Amino acid sequence: MSGGNYRGRGGARGGARGGRGGARGGRGDSRGGRGGGRGGRGGRGGRGGFGGGFDASDAQVIKPEYNFKPEYESEVTQPDPLPKIQDLIVAEEKERKPEDPYQLVRRPGFGSVGIKTKVGTNYLKYQITGMSFWYYNVTFQSEINTKKKMKQDLLEILLNKSPFQGLKSKISHNGSDALYSSAPLPISKEDEKVRFDFEPEEYRGVISSTVLTTLKSSGKKKGNSADEDPQVYCTVEFIHKLNMDDLNNWVQINDKKNIEPNAYISALNVVLGYQISNCSNVFMAGKSRFFFVDHPEKCQSFQKGLYIASGYYASVLPSFDNVMINIRPVAGAFIKSHNKDGSPMSVADLIADYFGETDLRKVSSNEIMSQKWFFKGIKIQRTYLGHKSKPKGIFDISKSETANNYKFDCDGKQTSVAQYFESKYNFKLKYGDAPLVHLGGSNYVPMEACMILPGQEFKGEITDVKGVLSFSTHRPHVIAGLVQQDGVKKLTSSINPEESKRIGTKLVVVPSRVLSAPVLEYKNAKIIFTEKQADGKSEKAKGSWDLINKQFYEPVKGVKKLTVLVLENTRRPLRGEEKSDIEAACNEFVAEVGKHGVMFNKKFAIKAVSYDRVENLTREIVSIMKPLQASTDYVLTILNQKEKAIYAAVKTALDRDLGILNQCTIGNKFARRKFGKFDIQMYALMSMKTCIKLGGANHVLSSADVGKLVVNGLPALLLGADVTHPTNNSNGTSIAAVVGSVDAKFNSFPGSISVQQQKQETIQEMSKMCVERILAYQKSVGELPQTVLFYRDGVSLGQFNIILDEEVTAVKNSFSVVANRLGVKFDPKLTFITLLKSHNTRFFPLETNAKNEADKMVAVAAQENILPGSVVEKGVTSRSLYDFFLQSQQALQGTAIPGHYYVLYDENKWTPDELQKVTYNLCNVFGRATKSVRVVPPAYYADLLCERATCFVQGAVVGRNQNPVDAIKKAMGSGINKNVSGRMIYI
Repeated sequence: MSGGNYRGRGGARGGARGGRGGARGGRGDSRGGRGGGRGGRGGRGGRGGFGGGFDASDAQVIKPEYNFKPEYESEVTQPDPLPKIQDLIVAEEKERKPEDPYQLVRRPGFGSVGIKTKVGTNYLKYQITGMSFWYYNVTFQSEINTKKKMKQDLLEILLNKSPFQGLKSKISHNGSDALYSSAPLPISKEDEKVRFDFEPEEYRGVISSTVLTTLKSSGKKKGNSADEDPQVYCTVEFIHKLNMDDLNNWVQINDKKNIEPNAYISALNVVLGYQISNCSNVFMAGKSRFFFVDHPEKCQSFQKGLYIASGYYASVLPSFDNVMINIRPVAGAFIKSHNKDGSPMSVADLIADYFGETDLRKVSSNEIMSQKWFFKGIKIQRTYLGHKSKPKGIFDISKSETANNYKFDCDGKQTSVAQYFESKYNFKLKYGDAPLVHLGGSNYVPMEACMILPGQEFKGEITDVKGVLSFSTHRPHVIAGLVQQDGVKKLTSSINPEESKRIGTKLVVVPSRVLSAPVLEYKNAKIIFTEKQADGKSEKAKGSWDLINKQFYEPVKGVKKLTVLVLENTRRPLRGEEKSDIEAACNEFVAEVGKHGVMFNKKFAIKAVSYDRVENLTREIVSIMKPLQASTDYVLTILNQKEKAIYAAVKTALDRDLGILNQCTIGNKFARRKFGKFDIQMYALMSMKTCIKLGGANHVLSSADVGKLVVNGLPALLLGADVTHPTNNSNGTSIAAVVGSVDAKFNSFPGSISVQQQKQETIQEMSKMCVERILAYQKSVGELPQTVLFYRDGVSLGQFNIILDEEVTAVKNSFSVVANRLGVKFDPKLTFITLLKSHNTRFFPLETNAKNEADKMVAVAAQENILPGSVVEKGVTSRSLYDFFLQSQQALQGTAIPGHYYVLYDENKWTPDELQKVTYNLCNVFGRATKSVRVVPPAYYADLLCERATCFVQGAVVGRNQNPVDAIKKAMGSGINKNVSGRMIYI
C-alpha cells in the first residue's frame, strides 16, 4: 500500500479552467480546460478533473468512398546509371577546388540483398523534350517588394498590358519575381531592364493606403506634387532561355554540360501550378496543393466555421533518366464562404454558423468576443461598394460599437452606420445591434456587409484530428486509384491541352527489395520473424510484437524509490473516489512494471499538487519535491488533463529545475477501469519509458544483426540531430538538439540542446554539442569511437550543400577539438546521412507474395501496404546522389510513409546493402515501442529532445530591446539538469 498523503500545496484560483475559452480554446465550462487548440466552445477541454470531453457542435466527418481501379506502367526499365555516375565523379574531381574539402557523395552502387519484388508509385512520366521557356525577372519598388499579395496582383495586371496581353496564354508567373513564357516576349534583350508603369486606376484597390503614402512621400522627395498620384512601376529583365532538352540530357547524364537543374524544375513547377490555379474552381493552398471546389456549400462541414475539402499535391521532380510528376491526394480545412443554399456567406452568417445557429441574434456579443480570435485575419469582400475592391482582412471585432450606436459626422450631421449604409448603398441591415467589424484604421463595417472571400485555408490548430484522419486516410490501392483515375484528369484538364499530352496516364512501377527483420532480444525471449506466404495474419507480425511474459534485456538495477504527484486544480479538487482509484492504479502500476524489470519500493508517497494557474505550477512542484529529492529516484506525475502548458510546467520543474527522472500520464486513462480492471497493457508500455530513463535496456539487436556497428568490440558512435521551429513562434528562435549513443547495444542516447536564431538552415552549435556527445561516449564506453554514423533530420533537398559545407565541417571540427582537449590522435571515419520525412512519395504493393533467395514464395505485403523492410533505390530516386527509400514500419491505417535517406558524406564506405540493413535494423529498437518505427531512432530521439527543450521556454517573452537568442537562453536556464543529463529524459 502507498504511504503518502494528499495535502499538497496550492493557491486559491482555478487556473486550468480557462473561463470562456482563453486565448485559443473554447468556452469550456465551470470545470473545463482551456479548450485545446482552435476548437471553439469546449475545444478539447471537456469537463475538467480526470474526465474527457467531446464538442458535439463540431460536425461529424463522413469518410468518402472511392472505387477507382489504378492502371500501372510496365516495370521501369532504365539503363545502368553507374558507368555514367563514375564518369561524373571523375569529372567533378578534376574541377574540385582546394577550398571545397567535401563533395556530395555520388551513388556507389545498388543493393542486392532481400526479396525482389516491384511496387507502384504515385509518379507519372513527364515528356519535356522540345519544351522551352523564356525566363524574365521582375523587380518592384522597394516599398512593394516585400508585399507578396500586392506583387501577385500587380503581375496579373502586368499581363493585361502591352506587350504581354497578346501572349498572355503563353505566360506564367510565380506571384513574386519571375515570368516564364513559352514564346519570346518583344523585350528579350539580355541585361536590359524595361520599365512598365501602372496607372492609378490599375493599382487602386491593390496597393494598401500605407504603401501609397510611403510612395507619395518618396515622390515628394523627388519633386513631385503632394496631390500627385504616386508612381507605381516594375522592371522586367530577360535572363535566359531554358531549353528543357538540356534538362533531359542532365537527368540522363548524357553530356557534361553544367546546368543548374533547379532553375529548370522551378520553371516547370511554376508553369504547371499557375495554369492549374488559374481555373475558376481551383483553390491553391500552400505550395503545390490544389483543391477543386465547384460548390463549397456541398463540401463536408468540419470544425466550427470550417469545411473540409479534398485536393491534390502535384510537383515536378527529376530522377535518373526521367522527369516525372509526383501526385498525392491531400485534404485541407477551409473557412466557410457559402451558405447551404449556395449563396455567398457574410461574416454575420459565418459567426452564426460557428455557434451552431442560423440567426446571428441568437448569439450574444460576449460569446462573439470570446471567440473573435477565430475571425481575426479572415479576408472579406465589400460587394456593397458596387465595384471590385481589394479584399480586406478582419483586424478586429468591436467590443461595444454596433451599426445602430456608432455614429460619425456625415455632411455635417451625426449619422449611424446603419443609416449610412441604407442611404448610401440601399443596404438595410438585419443585425443593426451586432458588433461592427474593424477593417483597420477608421474603417468599421457591419458584419452582414462583409462577404467571406472563398478559398481561405484555415491556418490554426486542427482539434478534430480524428475527423481529418477519417476523411483523408486511405489504403494504397485507393490512393493509387485516386491519383491515376481522378487526380491526373483534374490536373491535366486545367492546363494547356498540348502540355497535358506530355503527362503520362499510367503510374510508374519500380523495383523493390524487402529486407529480413532483425532478431530482437529480451532477457528471457527473442523476437524472430519467420518469412512465409501471406495468410492475412503472420505477415502483420513483422515489426510488431508485445511484452507479454517478457523481461527487459537489462532490468533496472536495485529497488527504486517512487513518488507520485497528482495534479488538481483548486477549483476542481479531487473527489474521494478519485483518490482511491489513483492509489489503487499506482499499486497496480508498480506491480506490473516489476514483472518486466523495473522494481519500485511498494511504499511510495502520493502528493497532491494543487494549483490555481498553470503559470504557477512549476513553482508549486519545485516547492513540494525539493524536500523529497534525496528520497526520490523517480516521479510519476498524474496530469488532471491533457494540455501542453501543464505538461511543459511539469517537465520544466523536474527535468530542468530539480533534475529528477520522471514521466507523465493522464489521470482519466491511468486510473480508468474496464470491466473492473485497470489497463495493464498501458502500464506495461509505460514501463518501457521507465526502464530506459532509469538506466535499463528494453530490447536490443542480436549480435548478428548489429553488423558493422561494432568493430573489434568497439561500438560506433551513433549521432542524431534536428532543429525545431516552433509554430506560432514570435520570439524569433529555434531549438536544436544532438543525441549520441553511449553503449554497445545502442539503447541509450542522452543529448545536448541549444538555442539559435529562427530560420537558420544549419545547426549553429553543432561542433560544441558533438564534443559533448563524444566525451559522454568515452566516459561510458572507456574509449573514443573509431566510427561515427550521423543521422540528420529536418533537412530539405535544397539544403544539402550548405549542410555539407557547414555541418559536416562542424562535426569534423569536433573531432579536432576532442583530440586537442585530450591530447590524443582522434579522427574517426564519418558517415553523414540526412532524412527527409516530409515528402510526397508513396508506394503501392503489386504482389502479395514473391520468391525469396531460397526460391520460396513469401509475403511482401501486409495490411494492403508494402512490408516493413522494403527498400526502393531505383526509378524515383535521385539522378546520381546516394539515396534510398526505406519503409520500416507496419501501417496500422492508411498508407505507409517511407523514410527518404540521402548519404551526403561517407568515409566508412559501407556498401548500400550494409547501410540500408543497419538503418532498418535500428528502426526496430526504438526504446519506447514494441513496433518498428518510421524514422531511424537517432533522428527520432533528436526530434523528441527538441520538443522537450521547448517545454523549458514555454511562455517565455522577449523584450523589445532584447536579443531573442539571449532572452530565450536565459529563459532556458541550465537546460537539462546535470543530475539527469546522462539519461534519456525526453523519451
